[in-house]
Amino acid sequence: MATYAISDIHGCYSMFLRMLDKIQFNEEKDTLYIIGDIMDRGPEIPQIVRWVWEHESDHVIMLKGNHEDMFASYPDPDMYEQYYRDFSAQEIVRLLHWIPKLPSYVELTVNGIDYVLVHAGITEEILKTGKDPDDYCIWARYEFYSGRGIPGKTIVFGHTPMMSRIVDEEIGVHIWRPKDPAVKLIGIDTGAVFARKFGGKMACLRLDDQKEFYVYAE
Repeated sequence: MATYAISDIHGCYSMFLRMLDKIQFNEEKDTLYIIGDIMDRGPEIPQIVRWVWEHESDHVIMLKGNHEDMFASYPDPDMYEQYYRDFSAQEIVRLLHWIPKLPSYVELTVNGIDYVLVHAGITEEILKTGKDPDDYCIWARYEFYSGRGIPGKTIVFGHTPMMSRIVDEEIGVHIWRPKDPAVKLIGIDTGAVFARKFGGKMACLRLDDQKEFYVYAE
């Protein structure tokens, strides 16, 4: 029984399947949190959406990302011509009903660590009230990851690819943690959709022991 978090798949369905093989994901025993942005940019968007629909359960939990929200908020056929070509009309309707119901964040405890999983970032006020009128959870960037986080919480987030410069710090392409160990932030978007162009890769974090897993473009 293990708990995993992955983010920003962005239509990289084949890489995602290889990641499931790599972590030996057992859908009956393990739990996988997909923390937003399975849509846009990549080549296999319908495939990853259909996989999530087929497997959504207490063991596969999808959170909302900004790219899901953008489509649901403005599903313009001209802007999303590929979607209207690759998805059936029934699937488009399903997307538009499904996306607004996705959670923006989730709290859970794994091996004594209190986690918050969120696409982009979160504040203590949002955790207290459950309200996010400015869509901070799906759009936050520097104002979140340059901060101190939330006391007592380890926050796992995606949205910002950890593959160049972040927080005035040169990093390679890997899961990011602040230099100050007291700041419990973990950035897990390592730019899977940019793998061929900019050297990104797909990352997955096992929450039980914070072991990192990576899959590279073929």
